[in-house]
Amino acid sequence: MSLTSRQLDILNLVAERYIRTGQPVSSREVAASVTVKVSPSTVRNDFAVLEEQGLLTHPHTSAGRLPTQSGYRAFVDSIMSVPGLRDAIGSAPLGLEALEKEVDVALGQTSEAMADATNLLALVAAPRTSGTSLRHIELLLLQPRLVMVVFIVATGRVAKWVIDFPGPVDPGMVEWARTYLNESLGVRSVTERLVRQTLSSAELKPNESSFLASIQPAFERLLDEQAGEALYVGGAARLLADPATGDFDDVRDLLLLLEERYMLLRALRSVLSTGRVVVRIGDEQPQEALRRFSMVAASYGLPQRSLGTVSLIGPVRMDYGNAIAIVRGTAQLLSEFLEGRYE
Repeated sequence: MSLTSRQLDILNLVAERYIRTGQPVSSREVAASVTVKVSPSTVRNDFAVLEEQGLLTHPHTSAGRLPTQSGYRAFVDSIMSVPGLRDAIGSAPLGLEALEKEVDVALGQTSEAMADATNLLALVAAPRTSGTSLRHIELLLLQPRLVMVVFIVATGRVAKWVIDFPGPVDPGMVEWARTYLNESLGVRSVTERLVRQTLSSAELKPNESSFLASIQPAFERLLDEQAGEALYVGGAARLLADPATGDFDDVRDLLLLLEERYMLLRALRSVLSTGRVVVRIGDEQPQEALRRFSMVAASYGLPQRSLGTVSLIGPVRMDYGNAIAIVRGTAQLLSEFLEGRYE
């Protein structure tokens, strides 16, 4: 989209004021601001352009304007494009000296501090532990479209998940995959890296790669459950009390998602490889229950190895500038805290 600098200033001003007050912003308010300095009629013309581009909307004809989801995205992108901001440290909600020595206690402490500082839902995903030792992998074709993946773990535990394919599955492919996976992974300590190498090997044929990609979620869930990866949550009660959060059903869906730890951890883990702050707004979220909310997240860890993530989740009308600074600062804080504790 092509915006003049004034139109971008107007969009940012509307977003900032709407985030702060929750009330649509009028052309008179914008014209009276120090940064814009134009007449209300000029502002209304720019409002029309911004609405035409899908960045602003209004609840009824005579009302002021408020940002759409695309408007929030443009606003956040403008924040992130400020010179030096992308690499700035940010503001941690507590100091390194305040963290308890035990890692699990410190991570829980950090999630509560983030929630206190922002009144948002704070999530800290702990570092993953070592791999799972397997005895055997079994694949069973239950129905033409249903394949059960069974893992027999070295401890004797049996874990199984059913994968629903979009169309009928070739029984010969199931037999091939069973043999291939047991030769590659059976009676071994299975790590995320080994699974990734096995399922995406360059030696695989296209149909083999496609089949293995379809059953990959079973391996991801196995690693999650065996690793005992912890998720520290702070601020759930505040989210329920915040009038900006929106419909109660939205919050209920989000809290239900917290119970599905596996799905939420997958969403957070996708941030691990980015090496930067990630902001996902509304429909940009991978999980349906998150699409009425925004998430600001970043990874923490060692210079060459990400260990976990910190994130804030709240209404789309959140203070993005503050959330970005808190997440960035907290990630840096935890990276310093864990320095020397992990090889």
